[in-house]
Amino acid sequence: MSKSTKRKRSSSAKSNRRYVRKTKRTAAPASPSFKPLKLSKQKVAAKKKKKKTDGSGPLEWLLPMLESSYTPLEGRGAPSRSVTTTTASSLDSSSTTLIAPAQPTIWRDVLLEYKQRKAAAVVGPAVAPGAPPMPFVPGARNWLPLGPSVVMDGQTVGNQPVAGRVSRLAVAPGGAMVYAASANGGVFRSADGGTTWRSMMDRFDLDPTNFATASLVCGAIALDPTDPNRVYVGTGEGDTLQLFRSRVTGALPAYRGLGVIRTDDGGANWVVEASSPDLAGEAFFALAIDPGNRENVIGATTAGLYRRTPQAGGQFQWVQVRTGVHASVVAASSGGATRFFSAEWGQGPSRSTVMHSDDGGATWATTGTNFPTTNIGRIALAVQSDKPNLLYALVTTSSGSLQGVYRLDGVTQAWKPVNAVPNVLPGGQGAYDLTIVVDPADTNLIYLGGDRMDAPPWGGSIWRCSIRASGSAYKVSNSASIGTHAHADIHVICHTPGDPNELWCGCDGGVFLNRAPKGTGEFVSQNNGLACLCSNFIAQHPTDPNILFSGLQDNGTARTSSGPIWTHVSGGDGGYCLINWNTPNQVLVYMNGVVYRSTTGGTSHAGWTPVWNFGWATMTQPIVGVPYNPSSPFSADLVAVGAGQLVFLSNNFASNWLSPITLPGGASTGDAFALAFASANRLFIATTRGQVFRADRSGNAWQITRLDDAPAAPLGVSGLIADVAVDWADANSGSIYVAFGGMGDRRRVWHFDGTRWEVRSGAGATGLLDVEHNALAVDQTAPNNVYVGADVGVWHSPDGGLNWNPLENGLPDAPVFDLQIHPTQRLMRAATHGRGVYELSLQ
Repeated sequence: MSKSTKRKRSSSAKSNRRYVRKTKRTAAPASPSFKPLKLSKQKVAAKKKKKKTDGSGPLEWLLPMLESSYTPLEGRGAPSRSVTTTTASSLDSSSTTLIAPAQPTIWRDVLLEYKQRKAAAVVGPAVAPGAPPMPFVPGARNWLPLGPSVVMDGQTVGNQPVAGRVSRLAVAPGGAMVYAASANGGVFRSADGGTTWRSMMDRFDLDPTNFATASLVCGAIALDPTDPNRVYVGTGEGDTLQLFRSRVTGALPAYRGLGVIRTDDGGANWVVEASSPDLAGEAFFALAIDPGNRENVIGATTAGLYRRTPQAGGQFQWVQVRTGVHASVVAASSGGATRFFSAEWGQGPSRSTVMHSDDGGATWATTGTNFPTTNIGRIALAVQSDKPNLLYALVTTSSGSLQGVYRLDGVTQAWKPVNAVPNVLPGGQGAYDLTIVVDPADTNLIYLGGDRMDAPPWGGSIWRCSIRASGSAYKVSNSASIGTHAHADIHVICHTPGDPNELWCGCDGGVFLNRAPKGTGEFVSQNNGLACLCSNFIAQHPTDPNILFSGLQDNGTARTSSGPIWTHVSGGDGGYCLINWNTPNQVLVYMNGVVYRSTTGGTSHAGWTPVWNFGWATMTQPIVGVPYNPSSPFSADLVAVGAGQLVFLSNNFASNWLSPITLPGGASTGDAFALAFASANRLFIATTRGQVFRADRSGNAWQITRLDDAPAAPLGVSGLIADVAVDWADANSGSIYVAFGGMGDRRRVWHFDGTRWEVRSGAGATGLLDVEHNALAVDQTAPNNVYVGADVGVWHSPDGGLNWNPLENGLPDAPVFDLQIHPTQRLMRAATHGRGVYELSLQ
């Protein structure tokens, strides 16, 4: 089974412990002969995070994903499609990449087609004409969740349990009912104050002909204050907007943004609400419900401010009332009158500003005077729910660092700076991490949330600040860092309504709660059952199917030996991982440009040694080993790692490294993005620019042959190749499959028979969708069975790629980044980016 150096999402997806820029690539040696190399003397601590530098941060994780998603697939030799702008590509730093404009409705269309294909794949018994339809009965084979339902010993101070990224929270009065909106895994609900959680968007798994919801990517959530079962969710994650708009020209502002979805029964059923202009392709930052009218809701989106407006027949439509990116909206009510406040995030010549509305959101006016006008970026707002004349604004610079905090006492008054504010954005990630809240009982007490702490490592940046008047301004008279025990990257902080003693936090590590924020209280993990981990890649024990590793976005690498509760064993942003199938105590994991090695089974944080740091070309660089073959035990020690135009090898499982293979062609080749061994003597390599190579060992050297330009029939598509897999039906190990990322072409899977390329993507009702296809798996025992993991679903072909259908039931529609078949147990495992790891029996 092969893996690709995939990216991690976020939608959303963003990373923590990613404050490292890609290092300069190692120069290529003159010959690819086998000569031992000495490791660089650079030391990398297992849990040490590097500080952010220009060009690093969440861009390092998400740009490869974004660019591979939006870079158009082209026919070989075809001229590039016309776009308005070119932008530098993180996939190939030496050139520019043309990014194709995407249709805003692309995800709506794709998910609808997926629903129809799932329904067609489940053929029930025939019924008489006019008879009621037969109830759906789940199939004999269903995907089963393997977790992590939670990761113990997590990447926090105090090693608390962690979950995946939570963008927003909604807490009902009393604090027992809580909703968590995750970045890529949908909405979870707790009925016991965060002690346990349950997914509210999995009805589709019970009946594949009926989606529970339109999208699992959440950017905002709001709870009806009078009815905790009515919930609004804004799809598309606004916190990742800057990643899209700063580098990817022509990209949509959001991954899977489809507008607003609503439930009136606590999440059992969801409906999509109409919008005008259409919110498909856009993202949400916030939702605010009118305390005096539960039907009146305002949304802050990448397309402007939207108001939920009544229509004929008792229906509602979200209508745009202001254009421009709006990153915050809050509401306060007094004496039966509601005032909304919103913050526009200025684009280009327009500047960031604060507005208010006193007529339910129909019209808006500038709020106050003397608000700063230069070098202003994102703004987050905070009010007390019954104080419509007092407003706080947490403001960033245009580059994402802290600009300041301001206070307004009356909408016609002047804004006043709050001086001596602690720096809650030492990582400069205000475009991604920014939140502020006012104590519900004290207008002079605020809490600020940002990215992370410089020390100790992994701590969340949450500060309590007491405010007092100071001349013509305000001043922080007392401040305290209280987020140390929360996970870093704080997306939301909020109180249980009216309760100053319960402060909730949603972050890249899930949900945390502080029950004494005004005193010495610490944030405590509330992550049991919050199964929204963003899994990038997996590794399997060769004989014990219960032992698994997974590289996780912003939560390092986790391990399980039994059940859905996993344990954190290595820090940073987890990438590839690999178990030596002949000596399973030897394990490799990839984290932030470095490969670490354990010789004790990787069971804990201890015992990991950095063994590779030759060059950091893409965030997660592929690590692969030779496929399981007990008749050749020593081949298990052979390992390959891709790094730009170089592929490094070790014949003793990374104890030492040999001179690398150099891909010919220089920068035009692209970076090695997918690797697959056919044997200890043959390695296939695919790149970000659609080139494919075969490396054959000859004595002490590797001979390189380019394959994509085969004279008999070249590869018909050019673009990012996400994965490559060996066709085990070929006894000579000369045939492969490749899968493409990118957009704009349904020809996603291709087959090479050693001489010519042929498209193997099906057609029509048995073809693949036009989405990224991220991972390939070929069944060694029945090689006509080919599987591909896509941004929507896992697809199966029983005839070598001629026809495809979505697999059986139970898999959430989160993106699938990795796909592997267990070598001895006939189990297929899928790593989903937002819902952890799932398993399907192939027996």
